[in-house]
Amino acid sequence: MRARTLSFLKPGTLEREHFDLLLEGTSIRGERIIRALEDFLIKGIAATEACEANAVSRSQFYRRLYVLESESERARRLSKFYSYTD
Repeated sequence: MRARTLSFLKPGTLEREHFDLLLEGTSIRGERIIRALEDFLIKGIAATEACEANAVSRSQFYRRLYVLESESERARRLSKFYSYTD
């Protein structure tokens, strides 16, 4: 089985609002996993360190990261249906 890779979400590149909006579209609710994802996606902390600091397993972290990645891809695909001009 091939490992999943990130294509849109890069460490340290998300703003708080972007992260929160992506999170709203998922069922991710655990405080520790959310903090680990914040550390990685907003603060740019290495995934291993984010997992250790928040007592989250790496497998759980990467499963939830994939969920956010999927939500990001869904938002990207939906965006073509919205006009940004008034």
